[in-house]
Amino acid sequence: MPITRRALLISNPGETGQENYCKGVYVDIKNYQQLLTSPAGGAWEAGEVIHMDRPSAKDVRDMVAAISPRDYVFVMFTGHGWYSTAHGDRVLELRAGEQILATDLLRGAKKRTLILDCCQKVHPDALLEKLARMINFANAAVGRVPDRAACRKLFDDGVQATPESIIKLTSCSIGEYSTDDDTRGGRYNGSMIEYVEDWVQAQAKDRFSHGIATTSIVVAHEAASEKTRRLSVDKQNPTIEKIRTGPYFPFAVFG
Repeated sequence: MPITRRALLISNPGETGQENYCKGVYVDIKNYQQLLTSPAGGAWEAGEVIHMDRPSAKDVRDMVAAISPRDYVFVMFTGHGWYSTAHGDRVLELRAGEQILATDLLRGAKKRTLILDCCQKVHPDALLEKLARMINFANAAVGRVPDRAACRKLFDDGVQATPESIIKLTSCSIGEYSTDDDTRGGRYNGSMIEYVEDWVQAQAKDRFSHGIATTSIVVAHEAASEKTRRLSVDKQNPTIEKIRTGPYFPFAVFG
């Protein structure tokens, strides 16, 4: 039986005209929308992917409550944030005067992935042009072509095989800044997308393989973390919280 799923993408570039305005958050949103709805990303339907730009805290909490009954929920926040010692949690800035705790995005979770690409300073560059090649590689003259229906089923099967759990990924460690670029998006998010692009191209180029393949959110995070640390000269160190034993949720599939 097919699973029910929802993806929630939340963005806040900051206030227009301010020096900390981060136009790159919209690059992150566009890239995740393209990835998720592509065959490799699990063939999500457009109506299953929700984008909230600079929402109120109430609207976010209401949306989280509304989508929590689904079998699998994917949540990504890109924008401004910090770590609060008072709350012992990450604070996500939704817009001026509106914040929410990261744990609020986990309420009601059964099977959920949470990605946070924001700074985590305690409060008192990889090009994404390759993403287009990932989306369009099916039109190439050589290589295998993924089947959308097969990919969607493969993604569903991968989620069904996992235990109820939460996987939380952050773009940097407590006390660090997360890096943004107007054209590349977040350094961590960009590295996640690039990992998938490289993985998918490797599957497509293997002409002699007729099987199916899956790469997990944990494997993608490990690859993206290594690249993020290298590009930042160890100044940005992504983190992961997960159950000790897999299997883990799929992030990209090829079938």
